[in-house]
Amino acid sequence: MIKTKLATAMLAFGLLSAPSLALEPLPDRARVQHMNTDLLLPDGSTLNVDVSFDCGSDYQNTAVMVMSDSGAKLIAAAYTHLYGEAAGQAVMDTWQTKQNASDPRKPTYLFILAPREQDINWKPNKANKLNNLLSRVSISETNSLDQASETKPQIPVVLAGCGVRNHNSQQVQ
Repeated sequence: MIKTKLATAMLAFGLLSAPSLALEPLPDRARVQHMNTDLLLPDGSTLNVDVSFDCGSDYQNTAVMVMSDSGAKLIAAAYTHLYGEAAGQAVMDTWQTKQNASDPRKPTYLFILAPREQDINWKPNKANKLNNLLSRVSISETNSLDQASETKPQIPVVLAGCGVRNHNSQQVQ
């Protein structure tokens, strides 16, 4: 009985660590798999943050990381161009607002989540405007985006990160 449980556990561990489940390299460029960063907090202290971009992590579909006001404005301008003014305003609102009133600070960065294969029409096209479809989203709500209608383009999700007191690098709180 113990041998059966041990064998089952070993098989499960082997499947979970199989290379087919891991981030795959690209033929012509490197991919970010993991980042370890020291954040300089407003009080002068530092916070060490680990972020995994590998399969299974909340950040596996990170397309862009924004770390400044100018970066947030650049993404807001792109969202306004692609999806309408409400979408651009939602980006700025996410950047400028604490996720929870009790958080010690505004977000340190934004993650823009979009699958690597997602086609985004970056050329001018008035038919691309999708007002009022983008809002601040939590990581647990991103699964509903996978079930979106295929007739509408999916708007890449904007998530705020590292503004909360108890930082968990695997989950945006």
